[in-house]
Amino acid sequence: MQQILTGRVALITGAASGIGRAIALRLAREGALVSVVDVDPGGAEDVVREIREMKGEALAIQCDVCNEEQVNRAIEETEKKLGRIGILVNNAGIAGATFLADMSTEEWLRMFGVHCNGMFFFSRAAAKSMKEGDRIISISSVDGLRGRILGTHYSAAKGAINAFTATLALEVAHRGITVNAIAPGQIGGTAIGNMMMEVAPDFRKEIPVLRCGEPEDIAELAAFLASPKTGYITGQTIVVDGGASLAHPMNQFLLRLMRQPEP
Repeated sequence: MQQILTGRVALITGAASGIGRAIALRLAREGALVSVVDVDPGGAEDVVREIREMKGEALAIQCDVCNEEQVNRAIEETEKKLGRIGILVNNAGIAGATFLADMSTEEWLRMFGVHCNGMFFFSRAAAKSMKEGDRIISISSVDGLRGRILGTHYSAAKGAINAFTATLALEVAHRGITVNAIAPGQIGGTAIGNMMMEVAPDFRKEIPVLRCGEPEDIAELAAFLASPKTGYITGQTIVVDGGASLAHPMNQFLLRLMRQPEP
């Protein structure tokens, strides 16, 4: 793709770091005008500087995605300074590792507040003015499809993103708007990815492609889904995990045999 998003306005939540930052930079390279939304204003400004160094146009907005008023202000400020939002990327998220028996109500509600309420507030507000060819993309997780020990709240919230995506896609399909989700696996440079690498540095050996993903791997798919080329893809949760979700115990055993050097 070469400048395929020129003139399009993209709002990305949680864009100050990790996957969100990679998506912001990738869409900017395709010519999008980027609203970098994050609870961390300094990090958001850093991303804006990076985009401007690439001769792109961007805007930093501080916003707690759990706060409906702040979300509405972020939408209004983006539209006032950049124009109508044509691409929304719901990326803001938090991590957590707690057994259900030890989980506080506050932890549960916070997890759903960031992942689900934030997605709801932004999608509802942005979709009102969206037109044919516009895109909504949400970042889910493979944990929302298969579950994760110590992550009941996280997996449940990500599963809700998948269901929200499929349903909203049906509601806006007749308007020519597509809605999709990306479900990353183990990604370096993210809160959960870094935590996993600390406790299990050899985990990448269990991934069929023998490496962890990078934020840029997710950004490439986001740029594709945001493009005009994907008008017939909607309501999907697309897994990007290096084949890890295919590696059930039997496949893992066979992969280990295949990797052993021949005698």
